[in-house]
Amino acid sequence: MNWNNVNLKDAYERDQNILDGYSFDILLLEISTNIKNTEINEATIRAHFEKELKIKIQSAREVFRANLQNILKEALEYAEIE
Repeated sequence: MNWNNVNLKDAYERDQNILDGYSFDILLLEISTNIKNTEINEATIRAHFEKELKIKIQSAREVFRANLQNILKEALEYAEIE
């Protein structure tokens, strides 16, 4: 799939998430592999979460920007169907 040119006519591509899912399981795995045991506390967990969230938001913005024309075209076509 080309994230810089998502085919919004394709059901599979249209159903993909713009913003990646982020589960508690993933967060716990990241904490256990990226933060030393002696440094695991509320502040380090919060900092890690905020850092990862910013990365995911930036990635979603890039995908959105790359596909804005596709989204506009599809939205206009969809609006005419209604």
